[in-house]
Amino acid sequence: MQNRKGLALVLAFVVALSAAGCGQKAAPAEKAPLVKTQQAGSGMEADTGTYAGTVRGRYETNLAFQVGGQILARNVQEGSRVRAGDTLMVINAKDVVQQSNAGDAQVAQARAQLDLAQRNLARYSELYQEDAVAASVLDQYQANYDAAFATYQQALATAAQGHNALGYTNLTAGADGVISKIDAEEGQVVAAGQTVMTLVQTDELEVEIAVPENHIQDVAVGTPVKVSFWALSQEVDGTVREVAPMADSTSRTYKVRVSVPNPPEGMQLGMTA
Repeated sequence: MQNRKGLALVLAFVVALSAAGCGQKAAPAEKAPLVKTQQAGSGMEADTGTYAGTVRGRYETNLAFQVGGQILARNVQEGSRVRAGDTLMVINAKDVVQQSNAGDAQVAQARAQLDLAQRNLARYSELYQEDAVAASVLDQYQANYDAAFATYQQALATAAQGHNALGYTNLTAGADGVISKIDAEEGQVVAAGQTVMTLVQTDELEVEIAVPENHIQDVAVGTPVKVSFWALSQEVDGTVREVAPMADSTSRTYKVRVSVPNPPEGMQLGMTA
C-alpha cells in the first residue's frame, strides 16, 4: 500500500515539472507594422513642360520680283547679311524696256488724236456761234474730244506702269537682315510674284516650339516661360507671343512663338532652345 502511494507522488512531481517547463516557453516576437511613405512636394511639376525649339526671326519675308524675266545676277549667298536697299538679284530688263517703249508710243498716238479732236471742236464751236452748224454736230465733236482725252489719260497710266517696271528688274532688300534661303539661280526664268529668296530680319529674334495637342490648353498668349539654349549657359525669361489656331496636319502639334525681350549674348538664328 505504501509502495503505491510513493509511485503516485513520483508521477505527480514529474507532471508538475513538465507543467512548469511548458509555462516558461518564450513568446514569439511581434512584427513591426508596415507604413507607406510619400515624399512631400509643391506639386508644380505636373504644371510644367519642356519643349525643344529653334531660334527664328519674328519677321521672315519671302522676296519676289514684281515682273517676270531671266535672272542675270545673284549678289548674295545663304547666310549673307544685307542692309536695306542692297541689290540682291537682277533680271534681264530687255522685255521690260520694250514694254516701256510701247507705252510711250501709245502716249504719242493718243496725244495726236487728242490734238486733232481739240482742233475740230474749236472749229465747229466757231461755226456753231455763226449758226452754220446744228447743235447736234457740235455735240458729236465734243464727244469725240472727250473720248480722245480719256484715251490719252489711259495711255499715260500705261506708260507710267512701264516706267515703274524698269525699277522692278532689281530685287532690293527692304530691311536689314540675313538671307536664310535662296530658291532661284542665275539663268532661271521666274514669273512675277515667284519667291526667289527669304530675308529674315535679325533685329527681333524669338523661339518657335511645337506643343502637342493634349497640352495646348496649358499655353496661352502672355504666358511667362524660361528659355535656355543648348549652346549657351544662360537662361532668360520669355513670353508666349503667338499660338497657332490650328494644329499641323502632319505632326498634330501647334506652333507656338516665344518672344525673348532680353536675348543672351551669342543668340543666333537656327540655335536649339
